[in-house]
Amino acid sequence: QRAIEATHSGYFEVGAMTQALVWERYDYPVTLETLLEGNSHRMTYERTVATALNPPQAARHNTWINKTGSTNGFGAYAAFVPSKRIGIVLLANKNYPIESRVRLAHRILGALACCSPTR
Repeated sequence: QRAIEATHSGYFEVGAMTQALVWERYDYPVTLETLLEGNSHRMTYERTVATALNPPQAARHNTWINKTGSTNGFGAYAAFVPSKRIGIVLLANKNYPIESRVRLAHRILGALACCSPTR
């Protein structure tokens, strides 16, 4: 559990997104627009000003945690909300646009959030 929480600790902030070791965190609930901005082409490929968090910010349970990925024509997106105990992993044998993956995950997790137990 400590190792997992360490990967969720925040090290940098960029707008509404907090960068953890691999994961990106957003305060929950999060709007689709905020997720699209944080996972945008601009955020990925353009120079972005980040603020270091010193000391690092402890893991939070009321967050949306996500990560996109793609390689050689494959696409993936993983997102979860620890406080709601819900998550999703999208895997495709085609590199669908990140925006499409984020939109679909937000829609599915939004539907699941109403019915999920909370901690």
